[in-house]
Amino acid sequence: MSKSPQEALGQLLVQAQTLQLATLDASAEPAISYAPYVQDGVGNFYIFVSQLASHTQDLLRHPSVAVMLIADEQDARQIFARTRATYQCVAETVARDDAQFPPVLDAMQERFGEVVSVLRGLGDFMLFRLKPKSGRFVMGFGQAFVLGGEGLRELQHIGPEK
Repeated sequence: MSKSPQEALGQLLVQAQTLQLATLDASAEPAISYAPYVQDGVGNFYIFVSQLASHTQDLLRHPSVAVMLIADEQDARQIFARTRATYQCVAETVARDDAQFPPVLDAMQERFGEVVSVLRGLGDFMLFRLKPKSGRFVMGFGQAFVLGGEGLRELQHIGPEK
């Protein structure tokens, strides 16, 4: 039995541990990287990254970022139509003294293990909230959806104009 689009999107969001980040560098040239993430109940993504990483400097300069979560190649039924979700986001820093900082880092530590407690002690690591403004979900040929509603969890099929 095949999954509904809602189930497939939910599964991708749970199974993917990292997201791809498309940022703009100091010269406004595109750059791509990745980071482990956790997501909150309203659809925001959180990444904890070093200030030494170019993507961190990019986010501080240009807070507009595109994010992609994509199914593993080995799990794809068709390599030309891998299940994926893309989001246009705005990056915001979450200060260490912000009330959200400890629970988000606790969630990261639960998901990724003790390495997070080590990173937490490094002063150059910053927490970013990536707030999705819009999104798309593709689960195969002819199965593309615009994401909307609260937390961008509602799917509207993209099809030919009638």
